[in-house]
Amino acid sequence: MVRADRSAMALLWESDEGLDSDMIDVAPGVWIRNGRRTRAWAATAVLWSALFASLVFIPNHSAGPTTLSQILGLGAFYLGIAGVGFILACRVARAGVWIGSDGIVVRGPFRTHHIALENGARFAPGLQGRGGNGTPCPMLERPERRAVGVWALGRRNIWFRYERVSQEIQPLCDTLTELVEGLRSAPASSDPGSQRS
Repeated sequence: MVRADRSAMALLWESDEGLDSDMIDVAPGVWIRNGRRTRAWAATAVLWSALFASLVFIPNHSAGPTTLSQILGLGAFYLGIAGVGFILACRVARAGVWIGSDGIVVRGPFRTHHIALENGARFAPGLQGRGGNGTPCPMLERPERRAVGVWALGRRNIWFRYERVSQEIQPLCDTLTELVEGLRSAPASSDPGSQRS
């Protein structure tokens, strides 16, 4: 049976920019994420939201809206965009993958996938995105269904060499797959849980 021994399954994620390495704890029943990646993207979303919210306070010139309803409409527009940015920042900060006896949950910036353990075949390096362009990250490959990318464990996607990044992601994918296989082969608990695919 897989134990929640976080130190035994911790992986060192090497950064190709020479910055300090990130520690990713791979353990059952906890959210697994690259904290540096999720925090940086969430902070960027908050910054853009604050920028849009501040546009409400820029002085009005003669070329801009002149009536109160136009000013309020423009303010609602800017504050609405800022609100969407803050919601996105919260989702980005909480992105990750959770693997437990009840199944696998992959939470991304826009969608959350609930996958039963028996439906999660294995993790493999891949690109999350369409058209051959996207974020290099572990992909949860499922038989007869589209693979689900774990954005929170992805790498930077500007000027990358796919073969090299795939090799760097492979040990993390192997560890995630071992965790899934260990939980899948463990004896079933008395609590059936809620397994959704």
